[in-house]
Amino acid sequence: MQSQPMGHVSQGDDLGPGHLDGSRGADHLANGKGPSFSRVFTLMLAVFFLVQAGLAVFVAVWIVGGEMASMRLESVQSQLNAHRDAFRGYVDDRMALLGEYAATGRIAAAVTGGPGGGLESLFASLPMLGEKATFCLQDAAGGVIAAPPHLAGRLPQGNDLVRLSGHDRSLGVFLPDDDPSLAWWRLSVPVLAHGRFAGALSAFIRIEACHFLSVPEDGTMSVAIVWRGRVLDLAGLEPAGGLTLRVQTGYPGIELVQTVSRKLLDRRVRHVLLLLIAGLTCGMLLLVLAVRLAGRRLLIIPHARLEALSQCLERDMARRTADLERQAARLSQEIRERREAESEARETGQLVTALLEGINAAFYVLNPATGRIVRANTVIRAMFGLKPEAIIGLDCRAAFAGASGGTLRLLCPDAIEAAYAEGVASHASGASFPMARYLVELEIRGETHIGVIVLDISERKTLERRLNIAQKLESVGELASGIAHEINTPIQYVGDSVRFVSDALTDLSAIMAVGRELLRLCREEGGHPAIVRTIDDMAGEADLDFVLREAPKACARALEGTERVAVIVRAMKNFAHPGDGRKKGVNINESLANTLTVAKNEWKYVADVVEDYGDIPIVNCLAGDISQVFLNIVVNAAHAIGDVVGNSGEKGTIAVSTRAEEGMVVIRISDSGTGIPPENRDKIFDPFFTTKEVGRGTGQGLAIVHDIVVERHGGSIDVESEVGRGATFIITLPPES
Repeated sequence: MQSQPMGHVSQGDDLGPGHLDGSRGADHLANGKGPSFSRVFTLMLAVFFLVQAGLAVFVAVWIVGGEMASMRLESVQSQLNAHRDAFRGYVDDRMALLGEYAATGRIAAAVTGGPGGGLESLFASLPMLGEKATFCLQDAAGGVIAAPPHLAGRLPQGNDLVRLSGHDRSLGVFLPDDDPSLAWWRLSVPVLAHGRFAGALSAFIRIEACHFLSVPEDGTMSVAIVWRGRVLDLAGLEPAGGLTLRVQTGYPGIELVQTVSRKLLDRRVRHVLLLLIAGLTCGMLLLVLAVRLAGRRLLIIPHARLEALSQCLERDMARRTADLERQAARLSQEIRERREAESEARETGQLVTALLEGINAAFYVLNPATGRIVRANTVIRAMFGLKPEAIIGLDCRAAFAGASGGTLRLLCPDAIEAAYAEGVASHASGASFPMARYLVELEIRGETHIGVIVLDISERKTLERRLNIAQKLESVGELASGIAHEINTPIQYVGDSVRFVSDALTDLSAIMAVGRELLRLCREEGGHPAIVRTIDDMAGEADLDFVLREAPKACARALEGTERVAVIVRAMKNFAHPGDGRKKGVNINESLANTLTVAKNEWKYVADVVEDYGDIPIVNCLAGDISQVFLNIVVNAAHAIGDVVGNSGEKGTIAVSTRAEEGMVVIRISDSGTGIPPENRDKIFDPFFTTKEVGRGTGQGLAIVHDIVVERHGGSIDVESEVGRGATFIITLPPES
């Protein structure tokens, strides 16, 4: 059976004779009791209208009127603030233009005593945004370089000059003695030479409010520029008995005073109130008319017809109740089955969620068709710094907008091409971390979705990095130690041989001295002239005097070179010694010296090293690891200085110092390189973060340094840097780390 809409009377329903009686009863109500009820209803509507009209007038006059007056006053205050902003913009534009003039070479040359002639013609050719300006120039002590005589005594002195020497700007007011009614702005900016304050450039401009204030001339408003209580200029006609508001311009002693006619305020408020009252009255009349018409149709309904409709509705309700009971039984069974399925799904979801959160895995579901995230667990907050409830419904690329291109492709895949991949992700704070990403295919509401599981594999990467470093250090250490040993033996041979030759030359020199004395006697006595000539000829050909003079020096240089090679070999053996993996007492000063020797090829062409070793205790540490820390920082310092000096032939400075402070050993390694930008200082110790070009850095050096100092030795490492001035790494180690 097809159910009918509730309250509808079907064509086959028999209403009986009561239906016709109901029509006659309606006529009776209209002709009998209707008029008295209508009069009461009309009287009630009239009282309602009068009460509402009175309330509307009260609200309009006392509340809305007061609020509108307050809003108008706020509008005037806002207008005054706009005038202030226009004034500031006017001054800032001319200050900026004057600053550009002060930065020209001729102005700077004039204040520093260089060739800066022709200032009068230069000043005459300088425009000032369509206004006539008189320019003056001073040196750093306040002395006048170029200025008209009547303005020489009006230039910045005292506090104004001190403010200019601090690279600030100055705005003042000049009132001529011969005509105080004319006021002039005095704008002053510093002139810099090689980044230092060298003088001041000033411009005098006539004060005219019309240049930056637009005020009607109808006597309803005026704006005055006031300096120390004195009106410098007035825009508009000042109304009598008006409302006056003041605002400071931000320049000492200068304020704007705006006067608005109270008649203007009151007239506008009255107009709005009248319009508001008229609108409320019309609205009330329409409401009363609507209620009147609705009441006539809804309240005067024949009672008999209502009863017939009620009986029809009861029969229809009985039929519908039976249908609803049958449908309710079916729905109850479906609801019970659905609840069981939902409970099972909820338990499964809770199990999966607990499992993923237990292994600290971030999980979210992505709709590949729309690119939007539909679900996310709470680990997202800790891993990426994102609120799970905030990213649900967002486009995946918008949610991870801070990620780089490669990372974004891993986090927001369009399809499952590779189920497993690794990359580097970043937290909302900027810290980066290595991640592993897994993809699984899901079906939600008949649509294919992609489940993304992200794991933070920092610990795994750290262990891999440590193992890799240990293996490399062990291999390099064995190789370097073997090479150093192999070099040491022939160097000893060379050194011993050079010492023998040096000693032999000393003995030969003594013998040659006796031979020279014998030759001298033979020449004086004339004996053996042939042998004497032969000896002289052979000595001349061999340049014997030069050989005897330079041979000892050559031996000394050779001995010095072999000694330097021996020092480098010893440093390599000490640096490359892998140790036994246990901490032992290490002389930090010697470790630094050995590191500088080993790394000399990195810094010797770009920097000079200044060593300042203090009296510090022996530190119990891993010698190889600490040497690796020093090497990484020194190499980074050399690279930073190399970026600054380039191929200019100049050299920067690497300063190394050690001190004992508050029971700790403090090592400072400074460089005069490029410095570290503030936005990168919190990232430099993150794995894989580097600002070097591809192939020059791996982003592992400082991450290794932080791990060795903080994790393995319980110390700390900080950095102080200024862009363009260099950086200082401060390593603090406990003696018993």
